[in-house]
Amino acid sequence: MILFITNTSCPTADVIMHLFNKRKIHVFRYNTDEYNKYSFLWNEDGFIFKDPCGRTIKSDDIDIVVMYKSLLSLRENHKFDFMGEDNVRYIEINVNYVTNALAQWASINNLLRLWPLREYHIPKTYQMFLAKKFFSVPKAEIHWGNTLKHKIVMFKTLAPFVTHDYQYTYVDKCDREQLSPDYPWFTQEIATGDRDATILYINGKIHCFQFAHRRERMTDWRVTQGTDQNQWLPWNPEIDFLKKVDLYMKDMRLKFGRLDFIIGGKEPEFLEVNPCGQFGWLDDEKLTLHNEVVDAILDSRTTITL
Repeated sequence: MILFITNTSCPTADVIMHLFNKRKIHVFRYNTDEYNKYSFLWNEDGFIFKDPCGRTIKSDDIDIVVMYKSLLSLRENHKFDFMGEDNVRYIEINVNYVTNALAQWASINNLLRLWPLREYHIPKTYQMFLAKKFFSVPKAEIHWGNTLKHKIVMFKTLAPFVTHDYQYTYVDKCDREQLSPDYPWFTQEIATGDRDATILYINGKIHCFQFAHRRERMTDWRVTQGTDQNQWLPWNPEIDFLKKVDLYMKDMRLKFGRLDFIIGGKEPEFLEVNPCGQFGWLDDEKLTLHNEVVDAILDSRTTITL
């Protein structure tokens, strides 16, 4: 049986569950943001989950473990917020601890498939270091305690960050000279291209897309999610470039990832790869991408170690 650890606010998880059921694949879904609707016991004999419908899964029953968007985001709205701020913080830390432990258990037992637990388990520094073997990469700096010379650059977060009013921080232009030395910063030179592109890599299969609109004043296409402006078109790069993507992902030891580039300049410029990147908005009505993901989950060659 498959143990699928995710959350209730992930549409991709819902589609994957639909496809599992359509293929008559036995799966037990555990939503970490509804942890309190399940019963759970883990001791020296193994662990057992019981879901709100009374279905159970024991550790001995598990053949595959899938983890996608399974860690609780700190400071994000949760369904157990009614328990009070201090209690919520306690719950977040401890539920995430158990999720980490389950990922480690799955990895040790060669059961973990396709996705690592954490989106940012491979630092951007290492991503860019390896990417330079294959792609053009805008120069980047991580810094604090310094006031750098005037230069307009891109400001990015190193990890997902939610503000006190539950808003996400996006990429933006800034003058690095104006950045306070009291805070850690990640800045990068502005790429020369004028259009965002993204590549979905699924177990060796490569799907390329480009944003329908040029960048112009917009610095982060994610601000268009959920609007009519979030439109993606097929992108057909050269074969040599696709070979480099495949070699890069093999060097990264990743079976899945969404790679972001800037195109329209002399050559595509690499920005980052997200090993657990979202991709639902890129799929077609036949759910081609989601079906490929399910195929990859069922393929023992996508077994990963942490």
